[in-house]
Amino acid sequence: MKTSLRAMAAALLLILGDRACAQSIISKTQVTWFSPSVPSGPIQEGSCWTRSIAADRPGAWRCIVGNGIHDPCFQVAPIENEVICDANPVLGKSGFVMKLTTPLPLVTTPPTASASPWILELKDGSVCERFTGTRPAVNNQPAVWSCIKPGVPPSPRTNSLVTKVHPGKLWTAERYAESAVAMGNSMSESRRVEAQIVPVARVWQ
Repeated sequence: MKTSLRAMAAALLLILGDRACAQSIISKTQVTWFSPSVPSGPIQEGSCWTRSIAADRPGAWRCIVGNGIHDPCFQVAPIENEVICDANPVLGKSGFVMKLTTPLPLVTTPPTASASPWILELKDGSVCERFTGTRPAVNNQPAVWSCIKPGVPPSPRTNSLVTKVHPGKLWTAERYAESAVAMGNSMSESRRVEAQIVPVARVWQ
């Protein structure tokens, strides 16, 4: 009886191990063009003065309500004179509707030819959002995305930074520990920090 139970337990561990291994293998990055649903709740009033820094794409704006900046805020057809702010597909936030007190600005410089990622989800579950203010540098290169690992207490050793992504069937990211900011900004090659090349599971634009 004991032998039979041990054999069953070993088989179960083998199955669970195979599933975990399969889940950790990523062969293709899922890319999503984010379009928020119209949320319920109070409507706020504000204005947008420029294109979004977080989401460099058509229909995304950098806006202000009172003294608070919201970036990105999205236009959603066929709604006019309103945008949706603070929606986040990773955090499950629906955001709020902002009624425009002034028309959206005329944009003379178009977004980049291919939309730059707004949010990245890395293979290990880390979630990376684009900086919209001052950006730290690693190896004298500005970081573009700030990453945290949900469920793990944030610290310079567990937080990370991404400086570059490389699109393809399977996207990859050049990632550094947040603690590398203090180490990798010397011009000396001997002080350079080696990037970790990490597969990207999902991208939101």
